[in-house]
Amino acid sequence: MFDPVITSHDALLGLLRSGHGQGARRALVADRVAVLDALDGCVVRDPRAVPATESRSLYYARLYTDLDAGLDGLARHLLCDDDWTDEDADRTALPLAVLGTLARLGRVDATALLREYVEEGRDWPEALERLAAIGHDAALAGLLEVVLDRGEDDELYDCVKRSTGMRPWRVWAAEDERVRAVVEQVDLDWWRWELTRSVKTPTGPTAPAQTVDQVLADAADGPRQSLACGRRLSAVAGPEHRGAILAAAWAGPDGARAAALRYLGEQGDGALLDLAEGALAPDAPAVVRLAAAQAVGGLRSPAAVARARGWAAREDLLGEVAVRILAGAGETVDGPILLEALRTRVAASMRAGDPITDQAEHFRLCDLVAGIGRLALVDALDLVKGLYHEAASAGLRACAVRTLARIEPSFAAETAVEALWDCQADTRLIAARHVDARRPEAVTRLRRLAGDPAEHDDVRTAALARLSEM
Repeated sequence: MFDPVITSHDALLGLLRSGHGQGARRALVADRVAVLDALDGCVVRDPRAVPATESRSLYYARLYTDLDAGLDGLARHLLCDDDWTDEDADRTALPLAVLGTLARLGRVDATALLREYVEEGRDWPEALERLAAIGHDAALAGLLEVVLDRGEDDELYDCVKRSTGMRPWRVWAAEDERVRAVVEQVDLDWWRWELTRSVKTPTGPTAPAQTVDQVLADAADGPRQSLACGRRLSAVAGPEHRGAILAAAWAGPDGARAAALRYLGEQGDGALLDLAEGALAPDAPAVVRLAAAQAVGGLRSPAAVARARGWAAREDLLGEVAVRILAGAGETVDGPILLEALRTRVAASMRAGDPITDQAEHFRLCDLVAGIGRLALVDALDLVKGLYHEAASAGLRACAVRTLARIEPSFAAETAVEALWDCQADTRLIAARHVDARRPEAVTRLRRLAGDPAEHDDVRTAALARLSEM
């Protein structure tokens, strides 16, 4: 059974900040005053290292609903002088997203606060978009005059262009000539963009060799453009250009060398195995090392696995790349290598501080954890379970949950139940598919997920499927 005891306020705050399912469950039985203070703090001070990669709005909105929490804290944060003087772009994003989700869940006070912010706030276009997403005309009633007073034509143009489904602008275009002109201009610009995009660039054997030379020259002139130039090579290069690209990868200028390596990686070219030791050497230029690490690390051929086994013991970038290859394509015999690599990474990260907030480390750990799950290495259970509990990154936690579903004997009855409360839809989806639906807590939560209009469609579908099996 779930243990409701909370050892400290800081522990609960950490769980809530990371969007952990355990945090949501514990919040429901903790001291109410402390929980509400922590909840407001999480929303007004966005805890995500990279907001675009992690969801939080539904997680926090559900807590506001379940705790019947007021919105005074969010109102004080949004409707104050700092709203116009603080230039932090993330200051209002999460609060407005949470209010939008609450409004979709039927909280009329959230709708009212969004409307007030449209009238008074700096980031009113975002609040307007949240109101439009509710899907009820009443949420937008009377705001046309407010919007016309607040926005110049160029600002209205940006609002319309960013609008999802163009709501409510098409309705307002029928009522106001100024809005109609903006909507028509956006439609025209989108049509022109689609027309331009439909013009095809010659690719493959029909592309002249000079095109490849020009891309490599552009990459040499601007090494920072090596990623884009690598993609351009994929669009213009044919088999007859392989020799020139290989030459650039071996000994070209830094930017051209990096672009060529990226192209070879996209093609899965085995020549990368011979290029690896030089391109990943400590004295190689940083742009080349980065491109080589991504290109070589993405190889999954038997030849790559064989070569990686010889590199795996090295304590440099080549050894790190080798572990990534083995995680993606190795066999059970490579399990001890992956297990030791995970153990070493976790220990080193813990010595350096919190490992899980570093984005580069996040991706390395995800690769390892995914490989351990693919090979079902049960000896890694304690390490993966530790990552699941400690990860501040919801994405890393989702990786851990996928692996735990394969290696943890009690996953369906324990971890999966807790993961139904997680902030990340991927994690809730895995949990819904595997959870022991006979447990009362699981049944209650599955019913909530299945009937929640704000829930992701695939999670709702999975929850309904599990309930139908009962």
